[in-house]
Amino acid sequence: MKNPKKSTPSAATSAKPSAASPTPSPRTGLQTAALGVLHVGTAGWIGYGALMKALEFNPNLLPGPILSLLQWVMKSTSVDPDLLMTWSLRTIIGAEVFIALAILLSTRYARILAMLTLSLFCAILAYAMATTALKDGIVEALTGGCGCFGEKGLPASVMFSIDAVLLLNALLLVPRARGGSFVPLIATFVIGVVAVFAVREPEVVAPTPSPDGAQTTVETPNTPEASGAQTAAATTGKIEGPWPGAPTKYDKNYFPRWKDWIGKPLRDQKLARAIDGPMPADFEKGDWLVVFSRQDCSDCQSMFRAYFAEPRKERVMKVNVPDARGTPLGMPCNGCEERKLFHVRAGETGKSPEYVFRTPVIVRMKDGVVTGVCTDRANADEFNSVFPSQDSAATANPTTTTPAITTPTTTPAPQEAVWPGPPTALKSFYVAEFTDAVGKKLSDNPFALLMENKLPANFLKGRWIVIFFREDCDHCFDLLSTHFTGKLKYPTLTVAIPDADPNNLLGNPCDECAKVSLIKGPNYVIATPVVLAINDGVVECVVENVDDMAALEACLKFNQ
Repeated sequence: MKNPKKSTPSAATSAKPSAASPTPSPRTGLQTAALGVLHVGTAGWIGYGALMKALEFNPNLLPGPILSLLQWVMKSTSVDPDLLMTWSLRTIIGAEVFIALAILLSTRYARILAMLTLSLFCAILAYAMATTALKDGIVEALTGGCGCFGEKGLPASVMFSIDAVLLLNALLLVPRARGGSFVPLIATFVIGVVAVFAVREPEVVAPTPSPDGAQTTVETPNTPEASGAQTAAATTGKIEGPWPGAPTKYDKNYFPRWKDWIGKPLRDQKLARAIDGPMPADFEKGDWLVVFSRQDCSDCQSMFRAYFAEPRKERVMKVNVPDARGTPLGMPCNGCEERKLFHVRAGETGKSPEYVFRTPVIVRMKDGVVTGVCTDRANADEFNSVFPSQDSAATANPTTTTPAITTPTTTPAPQEAVWPGPPTALKSFYVAEFTDAVGKKLSDNPFALLMENKLPANFLKGRWIVIFFREDCDHCFDLLSTHFTGKLKYPTLTVAIPDADPNNLLGNPCDECAKVSLIKGPNYVIATPVVLAINDGVVECVVENVDDMAALEACLKFNQ
């Protein structure tokens, strides 16, 4: 008698996939390549950026929008600037380490992390390039660095292109994750946190003074008498004793809160103590302007040309910020004392401080006490605090006098015309319109009002030639070389449009011309050169096509 057998599912039956869990389709070759780009290329790209930031540890090299945000926080709060900048940079490095490792090791979260991170990178770079284009022109926006890979990083446009390609790879080509463990994400997060604390900051110390005495390290003695003198200076504003000299140790980062300087002795500011070299004996006596600038700063160059090419009634100290990385530009400063902020010289050990502020900055002081600071020349209040109008005292304190009884044999002198100066609020761009300018005052032309500097005292008296030009313009250079070299028949004012390519500057060959420029910042829509003639401030003629020799010669009147 046969025993009945229990029915069991066959192997073939048990191996058959159910309709609820279909077999995943195999990846295509394109998807496999896209995964390789994601896990290796994107992770390596982000990780290399973190490595370079850690090696250089320079907050000045952060992308512009991030640095601007940190500076805004410093200005708006009482947080210690050095701590905020240091730990913000550490946190950014740690976050990039975590993201790079997570994209490399995680199968579940790599794609979403890559999309979020690269989208953020692209947004930051797009904003940075847009703001740079509005301020310095399209060429600078495309060719300028972004700090993403440190000092020797690629141009912002190249970085944006690579980020965009990697983002499109993650969005369109990488297949969605089929699962994966949460453990790699936790492990990489821990590594990122460790990286925040493990980044080694280069030590910033004051090196041994050089034998030539270029660095003075005289410290104010820590005595009751010295403390009393400092207290008196802080309460009465009277400066006593010699300039304190250099500190024994410099800060890693200098971020001055400029507005806090006003009303205080300059010597009390950390940045002022970082000025290298002995100060002039009369530095804390009388009126002084202290100008902080960088050698590759085109805005600084236009400012020096506008305000310091001729000797000023105030004493001027030009302080160079020694972290410039671009092409050095000419900075005319007639009669200026010149100094530098501290930096590590060749052969010395240690790391130079990072000076985290935009230039130019102009500080005005009276008898050693700061009375005004200008960080933005478009800000009328800041501008007037360092360049007060010569007539401000008269207008602020008008006096009433009894008219003298005299024989009316003479008529009162007519009031001299005064150039109104630039507007307090600027637009993003200006279009030159001189078609209907003839017969009207030049000061009524909105474009002409954008000349940023103090014009010659006699500009509105007699006949003047005015030339709007660009320093990288071949046609402009030919015009100036042909008609405006040597002795000039009429006084001439050249007005530089500040969007010239700094790598292709031809200069201004007119030695006798008064040289000014338009305010840097807006975009200027003008085909250069444009030649005008004015008489007592009224436009006589305009030549926008200087190839029309008949019109040009008639306007210049050089042969009359």
